[in-house]
This record gives sequence, structure tokens and C-alpha cells, in this order.
Amino acid sequence: MSVKPSARTIKILIFITIFIGLAGYSFNKVSTNAEETHKQGKDREYSNVGVESFVSDGKQERYAVHYPVFHMKEIDEPLKKYVSKELNRFKEENKSARARQINGPFELNIQYKIAYYSKQAAAVVLNEYIEAGGAPGKTVVKTFNADLKHKKLLALDDLFDKNSDFLYKISNLSYEQLKRKNPAADDELLREGTSPLAKNFSRFVLLEDEIQFYFEKEKTGLEQSVNIKKDELKDILKDQYKSMKKSKTQEKPKHKAAVPIPKEKIRVGPDDKVIALTFDDGPNPASTNKILDALKTYDGRGTFFVLGSRAQYYPETIKRMLREGNEVGNHSWDHPLLTRLSKEKAYKEINDTQNIVEKISGHRPTHLRPPYGGINDSIRGLTNLKIALWDVDPEDWKFKNKARIVNHVMSHAGDGKIILMHDIYATSASAAEEIIKRLTKQGYKLVTVTQLEDIQKQRGH
Repeated sequence: MSVKPSARTIKILIFITIFIGLAGYSFNKVSTNAEETHKQGKDREYSNVGVESFVSDGKQERYAVHYPVFHMKEIDEPLKKYVSKELNRFKEENKSARARQINGPFELNIQYKIAYYSKQAAAVVLNEYIEAGGAPGKTVVKTFNADLKHKKLLALDDLFDKNSDFLYKISNLSYEQLKRKNPAADDELLREGTSPLAKNFSRFVLLEDEIQFYFEKEKTGLEQSVNIKKDELKDILKDQYKSMKKSKTQEKPKHKAAVPIPKEKIRVGPDDKVIALTFDDGPNPASTNKILDALKTYDGRGTFFVLGSRAQYYPETIKRMLREGNEVGNHSWDHPLLTRLSKEKAYKEINDTQNIVEKISGHRPTHLRPPYGGINDSIRGLTNLKIALWDVDPEDWKFKNKARIVNHVMSHAGDGKIILMHDIYATSASAAEEIIKRLTKQGYKLVTVTQLEDIQKQRGH
């Protein structure tokens, strides 16, 4: 026998249903609370190559996606399709994670590099960093190679003569080169990851005199690339890809009025207890601005060693750094180990970053922090910038744990020391807020690298 619910019960059930629906709507609304910014521009080196950018700096979901446009449907559509797929997957994974009560923020960064460009061909490397769905952050490399003359994307077998044994040749050369560089590597895993299968060599870029292959750590035990000279493949490489001349870069930066820097700098003398907080690899507006807010709150200053490849997309963040009395340093264009580059390429990494910062702000950096701290006399001879290394490294890029980062920095902090952190990670920004607060309470003056150098001179060091 069924019992008919009362009118009061029905009203309660309706209220509960509406409340749950509104709560779900509100939850999703808060979780994706930032509008997406879509920008179109030009590549910094090649004026006839466009750039598409999609940026969102929400509290729970942040992404910055940039990819080149060659104005050829056959090439642009696959690039766009891949980037759109990665962005949509990122959003779906985050949506699923939020439904499981996993908190963000979730982050996606896709940057591109035109490794080669001429009228005949182009090679693009997409570097993707993703933290999604509660999983640890990971880096992914994706490559695209285009025959611009014939308006088509190139697969590896398009480069070689039909029925040639190119996979076996590339397999042997790759294994030998990786083994020579890494004699202690797991031989079985290395052989398997460089075996003559097309999937092992799908990530490649066609360069002027070489073909570069990227390998994954999961497959070879090494996350490295191999450059194979075209001369070693000349018997099987198609003629049109043997001799290729790279186009000269174009467009010099147009300088704007300089960002005004505060005349009154932080008051500090040789008897003060000072420390320099430095931040690499940015800017990333969401996390960098949190650090800038904290420095402003506690009347501190910091030094931001920026990548030119990121600075170009976030000019307002660069301007804010300088406007509030902080220092902007040079960390290269896209973070290579400078000591492994030719002098020409290393100089370009440094100089292009100098130019973009000056184009944005009217100021040129005075300090260089070489990626990985890699420096030698050859690199020093390329620039008159002062080299700025560090004393304390909490490895915040590796251990994305706020408490661990804070504890490491506070236990190693000291008068006159330089702290290394990274302003592209949410955990690092949260840790920096706490570190800035604690250091200030302990009586430290937070100064820039230049200010620290001036104080050391006054102390006679």
C-alpha cells in the first residue's frame, strides 16, 4: 500500500532539488571563473607567420596556449586541431577532478618554437606543461614539420627514398649517440626505445643541416634529443631535403616609452639584514601577480629572471614588476643550456630577451641568470651582463609542496643570500607569500639583486 506524500513534503523535495541544482551551477561557475582571452599577433622573428594565443587566469583553471599560423589551411588546421584537443582534454579532466572534490589550481602551458623556417619548409616544436585532474605535472613535446612549397605536413618517411632502410639507419645512430652521452643508461630500455619502429621517431624536426629527434624518458630512460647530421643520411635522404637554407629573421623591436621606476627605493643600508628573493621562468600572470601582491604588502622587492618567450605575451606583468620597484633579469629566450649552443645561438637567446624586455618596458636587464646555472668563459664573453646565480635552492620546480618549499627556504635563509624560486607554479607562489611574510617578521629587508650587490660593496665585500 503506497502512501501519498503531503504537500509539505513535496515542497521540501522541490526546494532540495533546486538548491542542489543551484549549488552545482555555482560550483562550476566558480571553478571556471575567468574569461578566456583570445589574441592574434605576429611571430617575433618571422613577420609573415602569425600567432594564436588563448589565455585564462582563473583561480582553479589556468592556461596559456600559443601556436604559430602559416596561413596555409593544410598546415594550420592540424596544428589548431592538436592544440584544441589538448586544451579541451585539459578542461574535461579538470571538470572530472572537481566533481571528485579534487582542488586546483590546474595549469596548462603550450609554447611554440620555430626551430627552422624558410620558403621551402618549417619545423615547429610545441612544449606543453600540464597539471590536470589532480595528477603530477608533466612535460610533453610535440613536433610538426611542413613542406611550405607543396603545402603539406611531413611524416618521417616523406623525407627518405622509397624502400630505403631509413628506420634502421636512424635507430643505430640514435642508440650510439645516446649511449655515448649516457654510458650508465639502462641498455635494454635504451635499445627498446630506439628500436627501428616509426612510433619511436615520430617526434622530429627537420633543420638546415640536421634532423633532430626527441625521446621520452618512459621509453628510453632518457629525456633527451639526438641530432643526426644529414651527411650521415645523404644516401637515403630525398634531394629536396638535403640542402636547406634558413630564412633570416626579420623585424627589430620598436621601443615604447619607458615604464616609470619609483624614485624612492626601499631604504636599506650596510647594517641591515638583507636577502634577495629571485624568481625564474616567468612570467605567469596568475602566480607572478600573487608574488607581486605579497612583495607590495610587505614593502619588499624581488628580482624576476624572465624568459623572452613568455615575456612577449605578458607585457603588463613585466611593466608591473618594474613599476613597483622590482628588478627584471634575463633568463634566455626559451631556457636552453647555453653552454651547449653555438656562440651565435647563445647570443641570440640572450639578446632577443634583452630586446623584448626593452620593447615592453623601455629598460634593458643588467643581469643574466643562465638556465640551469650553466656558464663558461665563452658565454661570459658574449655579453656584458652580470651573471647572477644563487645560494639557496628549494627545488620548487621538482617538489610542488608549499610546506616543503617554505621550510627549506626558512631553514637556509641568511643575511646576504640569494634565494632561487620559480614564479610559474601555483605552489611556489603560495610558498613565496608565506616566505615573504616570515622573512619580514624576522627583520629581513627584501631587496633586488642589484641592491644586494650595492650593499655588499658598502660592506667591503
